[in-house]
Amino acid sequence: MYIKPECAICIVRQVVDAVKEITDNEDEQFKLVNNCFDVIKKYYHKNIIPAEMGTRVHRYLKEISGCEDPYKRLKEIANKIALKYYDIVKEECNLEDSYLRLRKIILSTIAGNVIDYGAYSTDVDIENLIFKTLNEDLKIDYTRDLLEDLKNDKIKKILYICDNAGEIVFDKLLMEEFKKYNKEVVVVVKGKPILNDATLEDAKVAKIDEVAKIITTGSDVIGILLEECSEEFKKHLNDSDIIIAKGMGNYESLPEYKINKKVYFILKAKCKPVANNLGVNVGDNVILKKYL
Repeated sequence: MYIKPECAICIVRQVVDAVKEITDNEDEQFKLVNNCFDVIKKYYHKNIIPAEMGTRVHRYLKEISGCEDPYKRLKEIANKIALKYYDIVKEECNLEDSYLRLRKIILSTIAGNVIDYGAYSTDVDIENLIFKTLNEDLKIDYTRDLLEDLKNDKIKKILYICDNAGEIVFDKLLMEEFKKYNKEVVVVVKGKPILNDATLEDAKVAKIDEVAKIITTGSDVIGILLEECSEEFKKHLNDSDIIIAKGMGNYESLPEYKINKKVYFILKAKCKPVANNLGVNVGDNVILKKYL
């Protein structure tokens, strides 16, 4: 999925939000934002995907600011919010019917996906969005297909590519559900900080190691850029029977590759370019099945 003109609004807002996390000095803020315009101008063209554009800008910002993890404070807040509501959300998902339970758990992971200070402004009421999303519909709904795959004994290994901090706490619910079907689950987080994407540190906070093996992409790329991924990641990608890919960055980037895998994209369409690409409205929830 290639960038659209309106993506510039999100890119600049992300830079401003990150810069405010890096320094309280307004002169320094102006300087950092101004410098980032140079890299935006260099790479902002119609043949780049939004995730790659974001990666280039945020890598540059980290380099010129000397701050390796501008979103560290916001990620800690996101994890605390998710952990605060984890037991309540888990109880909401405690349904007898296997289809309804899986569907509700999927919605819970999308509810976690709204704890996203990359896609949303930092002053959004995240807690309200969590419970609103938990009780919404799925505009694109391949839950039954996923359930059939879980019941299929030939499908043994699932690669679960995570998105944000905070969200990863609710992702654990879906991983636990997969384990009920005796599936091996390998969870992927970022190798280095970028935006508010989940890293090993966030996976440990969420106690993902209790239910799955954790690996990293080996890089700080937003979404997936196979050219920069570790050999370990590529091995697990090749060995997996199905892939779960969370969030817009993975949806924007992973379809650029021919990997001969069935992928379930789980996300909330938070912006018009992604919503238009999916054929849904902004704010709609999606579990989409694709063969890549």
